[in-house]
Amino acid sequence: MALLGVLVMAIGGAAVWYWRLKMMREAGSEIIDTVERMRGAYKRRDFRKKAAAAPLASITHPGIAAICFFWSLANQRPVQRDGEKRVIEARMRPVMAGENIDEIINFADWAIRQVVAPADLVGRFRKLWLASLDMEERRELIDIAEQVCAVQGEPTTEQQIALDTLRRTLLS
Repeated sequence: MALLGVLVMAIGGAAVWYWRLKMMREAGSEIIDTVERMRGAYKRRDFRKKAAAAPLASITHPGIAAICFFWSLANQRPVQRDGEKRVIEARMRPVMAGENIDEIINFADWAIRQVVAPADLVGRFRKLWLASLDMEERRELIDIAEQVCAVQGEPTTEQQIALDTLRRTLLS
C-alpha cells in the first residue's frame, strides 16, 4: 500500500511540474507575440512615413514644388481657398507656360495631404529651389507666397512660420 501511495504521489508531482512547464511555455509565447506585434507596428509606421513622402519625393520641377508649397499655405485656413487658387493661377501661369495649372493644383492637393506644416515643404524642396532658381526667381517665389497668405487677411501663425523659413532658406 505504501508503494501505491508513493506511485500516486510521483504521478501527481509529475502532473504538477508538467502543468508548470506548460504555463511557462505559454507565457513565453505571449511575450514573443507581443514583441512581434510591436515590431510589426514599428515597420508599418515606418512604411507609412515612406509612403506619405513618396508623392513629394517624385517632384523634380521647381514650379510644381512651388505650387505644392503655395497650396499648402492656402490649406492653413479652414475656409474657402478660391482666392488663393486665383492668385496661384494668375502668378504661376506665366511661369508654367504650357502646363495645365488646374491639374498641377489637383496634384498638389493630393500630394500635400500628409504634410503637417508648410514649413516642412521648404526643407523638402530647399535643394531643388536653390539649384534651379536664381535670386530674382527666389524673390518672386517669396512674393507669391506672401500674396497667397494675404488673400484672407493677416497670415496665420503656421503661414508666418513657413514664410520666415522660406525667406531664411532662399535668401541666405
